[in-house]
Amino acid sequence: MPETPESAERPRLTERQVVAEGGWHPRYARVLAIATDGDYGFALVDGNGDGAELEEELWEWHDGRWDGRSSSGGGGLDWLEPLRVWWPYRDPDVCVAFGRAPRRESVTLRFARDRRQVPVSADGVWAFVLAQPGLHAGGDPVLADER
Repeated sequence: MPETPESAERPRLTERQVVAEGGWHPRYARVLAIATDGDYGFALVDGNGDGAELEEELWEWHDGRWDGRSSSGGGGLDWLEPLRVWWPYRDPDVCVAFGRAPRRESVTLRFARDRRQVPVSADGVWAFVLAQPGLHAGGDPVLADER
């Protein structure tokens, strides 16, 4: 996915950073997917490396660095739906969408009057973030029927 003008001004949120600054043990934790848009980022973390309990982490660019802002238990990898949507902030509206798509290279997301190709990680998980004023009024993102 191409970088937005805002994201080009700051370094990407990386797996290494999520593990180190998120307090995860580097021997066990694995980051299943990362997405960013402007000042907002999302990471889906498997803290023990076994898929039993995932953490949904929201990150924000603040004072020249990425800061972890919130974390929520996301259940096990086996129970992750193809699409899960989270609206953590308003003004601007920030939408996080993520899901499981095993054996896929990408998914197509319909959202905000657009279709977006989102890459799927080697772990079969994808993530997407979009931050815009007034975004919530357009409804939730949906997976496009690609058959």
